[in-house]
Amino acid sequence: MFKNDHGSTIVAIVIIAFILNITFAVFYYTSSNTTQKTGLSKSKATALNVAEAGKEKLYGEIRWGFYKPKNHTESVYNLHPFENGKFSVTCSSTMNLDTIWVTSSGFVHDLISKISVVAEFLPDFIIPFPPVKGAITARNSIIVKGNIEVDGRDYDSTGVLTGNGVYGVSTSGYLSVEGSSTVGGNGEVPVDKGLIDSLRGIVSEEHVPVSTSLSSPEAFLGLPPGALDSYKTKNLNTPLQGLVYLTQDYVGPVHFGESEGVLIVHNAYKSAELQITDGKFKGLIICDRMAKISGNAEILGAVVTLTDGEVSTFGTGTATIRYSSQVLGNLNSYCKNLMKKVSEISWKEL
Repeated sequence: MFKNDHGSTIVAIVIIAFILNITFAVFYYTSSNTTQKTGLSKSKATALNVAEAGKEKLYGEIRWGFYKPKNHTESVYNLHPFENGKFSVTCSSTMNLDTIWVTSSGFVHDLISKISVVAEFLPDFIIPFPPVKGAITARNSIIVKGNIEVDGRDYDSTGVLTGNGVYGVSTSGYLSVEGSSTVGGNGEVPVDKGLIDSLRGIVSEEHVPVSTSLSSPEAFLGLPPGALDSYKTKNLNTPLQGLVYLTQDYVGPVHFGESEGVLIVHNAYKSAELQITDGKFKGLIICDRMAKISGNAEILGAVVTLTDGEVSTFGTGTATIRYSSQVLGNLNSYCKNLMKKVSEISWKEL
């Protein structure tokens, strides 16, 4: 009996050991297989994230104006390093550059994840036609002197006279015409101080109720408060191309060269002054106060001043300020540095 029991015990132990070995083997295989699948899944997710990073980098380049898409497929990044992987991105766009097609591939080890995206990109904001009432629209009193010519008649973007236009000067204060300076508008040719009194109300309007649009540059451009903060700078590089917002107390003397866009000189106290010397500017100038135009500058578009209770001096030199509805209606095309916003229409993993 004893021997039989002993033999049975040994057999039982062997069977249990066999079962445990099988159990451990199955557990090891399952665990190893799960780990491999988890690692593969994680690597694929990482590769997808790298592809997304490539796409987002492209969006950033477009948004800040560092990259302009072409109307044909172009390789923008090729195996660009990113964390533990690399990405390659191609891009193409419509002729008018408002829709883009993006393919971004993320590489991690031997794995590739690829995405295809269609997106719209438009300026952060559209500058509407500004509410100018004259070649000069002012909250403060205006003095024109020297040999400056202020003409509210309408000119096209090449400087050719096309229509009657608006006032030469529209101000919430008074207008003083001195020296050999002239003011014209509403179809009347510019006249000097000897004739200005007989044409007040035609070439100019004074003591106009203060408009809320003159409270800030954003208000004048029909934009929400703070919309222009990202364009604020301390540096003015000429020739100017685009929207530039200067915040120092005094800017000048400015030599425009051949400039176009929107120039803003404004601080929190509405005391920022602008001095212009020479060159050509096509677009809109908004400043708190004009210190003077001391040279032979040519401005085509309009000028706006925001300070109240002060006087802006336009002149001491030979210059022209001419109104142009065509220029003011196309400010967005002159402001080539307007940042873009991207809106995805479709996204798919390939």
